[in-house]
Amino acid sequence: FSPLAIMGLSLAASFVFLPPELPAKSGAQASKNIVWDQRPAKLPGGGVTRPFLWFPAPEGTGSRRTVIFFHGNAEDLQLIEADLQQFGQVLKCNLLAVEYPGYGLCSQAKGCQEVSFEGVADVAMHALLYCCHVLEVDPSQIILHGRSLGSAPVLHLAKRAYDLLHWEIGGIVLQCPFISIRQVAADYVGLAGSLLVPSDCYNNMAALSLLCQVPPGCCFVPILILHGELDKVIKPYHGRALLKKCHHAIMPRCANQEPGKSTSTRSRRPRACVTRVTQKASIKTCFSTKTTPRRLKHGG
Repeated sequence: FSPLAIMGLSLAASFVFLPPELPAKSGAQASKNIVWDQRPAKLPGGGVTRPFLWFPAPEGTGSRRTVIFFHGNAEDLQLIEADLQQFGQVLKCNLLAVEYPGYGLCSQAKGCQEVSFEGVADVAMHALLYCCHVLEVDPSQIILHGRSLGSAPVLHLAKRAYDLLHWEIGGIVLQCPFISIRQVAADYVGLAGSLLVPSDCYNNMAALSLLCQVPPGCCFVPILILHGELDKVIKPYHGRALLKKCHHAIMPRCANQEPGKSTSTRSRRPRACVTRVTQKASIKTCFSTKTTPRRLKHGG
């Protein structure tokens, strides 16, 4: 790499990866909800033992729907364990939370102590393979949920799963997503400073464009975009821009679709949604590519 490229990657890393400081006594290490797994080395993301946070669906629900959760920056599985447990109970589904290399328990595990973009992609694929191979969950029953930083590996994982394994994910939730790391940098240090960040560094806009370019006969991945109107870390215009990209990518396919027919046996109405989230995170509106805005109940 040239000196300028190295400087750009260093600046990007300062924005992207901010692991929280580990406490002297890690309660998460003894948590009964932590599972350790290693996939075969021949598989993508295999050959390394990694920790995950696992919450099965509440008893009596019989749900196979599984959320793979990618947390935001400056937090780890230990810090969000209680919140995720409640999250899974409310949704009445299984929940598997991913830990990034260099974060939390991964900082103590051989092979994943150092944080990197490649390492995050590997742990994302590992989580998906664990759900499908070990938990025996069909990919169509899996929802990828990425919060803030987690929105980038979610989009890349959905595309990578189709390209490598021909798996179609059941859905994607982007909570407080960003357009790109370069755009986030521009919000904080201005346009000139942001140019030091490589343009392809976690570029969610580009990743979303690729994800929407589905081949004939394949379904659109349902996408839900959540963004707080009062978010001061990742400004709400990022979420709105990604929603607009979804509409522009999907509308031509909808226009060319024969009336009454679907592009897929599983996706009858391609749709991208955005919710306006206030302090209490209540869902306000869902915008469809083929219908006018409609009201949704909380949690719908």
